[in-house]
Amino acid sequence: MRQLRAQLEEIDKRLQGAPLPMAVLEDLKSAVDHLRTTLWAAMSANTDDPDVLASKLVSLRLQRAAEICLQIRLDVDANEVDINSVELPKLREALQLTADRVERLYRSGM
Repeated sequence: MRQLRAQLEEIDKRLQGAPLPMAVLEDLKSAVDHLRTTLWAAMSANTDDPDVLASKLVSLRLQRAAEICLQIRLDVDANEVDINSVELPKLREALQLTADRVERLYRSGM
């Protein structure tokens, strides 16, 4: 925790006065919020049961994934992403495989 705090303070120092686009600041804020929420959930779990903790962390991961997907949709709509984006094929494959698993889960009723 101390090391993480020191690194965040270092980032804060570097960012002060630096002209950064709002999108970069929003991504950074979102990532730090996710980290903070995940750490809080892990520390406040009040359980020695790893399954309970894992369930909480999966829930947070699903929430973060939904937020990221929303931002990607906005990026596509704003023409920030195009067919030549290098990362697009990898993202497409990951989304398709994930959607397949989620659909299978819904069909199974579990």
